[in-house]
Amino acid sequence: MIETILPAEMKALEESFMRERGIPSVLLMEKAAEAVADALADLCAQGSTVLFLCGPGSNGGDGYAASRIWAARGGRSLVWEISKTPWGDAGLNRALAVDAEVRIRCPEEVPARLPHVGAVVDALFGTGLSRAPEGICAGLIRLVNASGVPVLAVDIPSGLDGETGIAPGDAIRADVTVTFHRVKAGLLLRDGCAYTGELRCAPILIPDAWGETGGLSVLAEKDIASLLPVRSATGHKGSNGRCVLLVGSKGMAGAASLAASACIRAGAGTVTVLCREAVLPFLQTLVPGAVCRVLPEIENRLAPEAANIAADALSRADAACVGCGIGLTEDLLPLLAVFRNAECPVVWDADALTLLAAHTDLLPLPAKDAVTPHPGEAARLLDSPVSAILGNPLKCLDALYGRVGCRVILKGARSLMRDGVRRAVNPIGTPALAKAGSGDVLSGILTALQARMPADLLPLQLACYLHAKAGQRAAAERGVDGTAPQDVADAIRFQT
Repeated sequence: MIETILPAEMKALEESFMRERGIPSVLLMEKAAEAVADALADLCAQGSTVLFLCGPGSNGGDGYAASRIWAARGGRSLVWEISKTPWGDAGLNRALAVDAEVRIRCPEEVPARLPHVGAVVDALFGTGLSRAPEGICAGLIRLVNASGVPVLAVDIPSGLDGETGIAPGDAIRADVTVTFHRVKAGLLLRDGCAYTGELRCAPILIPDAWGETGGLSVLAEKDIASLLPVRSATGHKGSNGRCVLLVGSKGMAGAASLAASACIRAGAGTVTVLCREAVLPFLQTLVPGAVCRVLPEIENRLAPEAANIAADALSRADAACVGCGIGLTEDLLPLLAVFRNAECPVVWDADALTLLAAHTDLLPLPAKDAVTPHPGEAARLLDSPVSAILGNPLKCLDALYGRVGCRVILKGARSLMRDGVRRAVNPIGTPALAKAGSGDVLSGILTALQARMPADLLPLQLACYLHAKAGQRAAAERGVDGTAPQDVADAIRFQT
């Protein structure tokens, strides 16, 4: 498990470390530059010419130092700088690069094309930039992005906000980003997903445990297997999680089948689906492993005894889910009240969230529950425009927790999570999941995990990770466009 850090927190952490240990900043810069040179060796052939784009600050200083190290290792280095007078350690490393006979020029206008190089190192701006690049900087970024040459970004792709992940204007599209000490939050948020490329995090002398800054929790792939619930060799269906799902309605049997099949694939011992008569034949065909209990209706409205059937099913459940395709009719409200009072943790998704937004007397939910809104559902819960959700997802995450009173997954290209103590971000994803029905699969996975795990942040993290990994696995076989939500459910594996 690793933690992200915000740019301002990283700056304070570096300053405290250097002050208390008496270590000059130029040594940290040298370690960062060595990591950049190491990564370059994997991006282009040894001895290749590499173009280094250097700004006047610390990020540029990393670039100047890396150009010297790359040359010392037998490569050829060419620097394009945007200022002839860099400051601080950047100025020192520029002078050292000159002494090492690195070629340096300061173009007064954007060249028509890049020189013939094996790679470009982006060291224009660091994590402190929060505005759109302008002038020659913006032009250089566009030139590099159009070149087709492999790009390595130093700490963060220039033009990307290190806190929010938003690119307000032109930004470098990196093939590899080498960040330092801890992953910067913006690399995993919003536009960061598209601009960062392969992400590497390199040490720069600061001990891992230095400082008390706690950022977003991130699962490391090597830790996944040890964190997943273990299926006992002598267990039975009742010991592997009894799940109850209130899902589906006329015209939305697919949502019900996706959630139920994903729940089974994710390890649930028994899955009981509470459903209307119209959904029954589809579920019995599509998900034969699920048990269906039909909720009685009177003139197409749920009868009063439906709530009693739900309460009886929930009394024996280890986890539950409500919302996938259930519709928005008022006759559902008594059942929502039953689920709100369940002793087991409940996953609230889709239509249930829209009903909660309209019937706030059901809020807050018990702390053991979890809600899984996409930005539109989050906007309804917070009575905010979707643009506000997308503009500051971390702020929205905290607001959602305060609103619903329970754990939250804010779904997106890199889903965000929160419980009462910590926040997390899912480090992987795929556009193959950008299809209706993918959220139903996630809800099924989370419900199955929740039946066998404590009601904290970890099952949310594991569910998002397994969901994304299944999406990647399905897309590898069928392609991003050809992947259907059922393919994702069928691709769920506990072996990541």
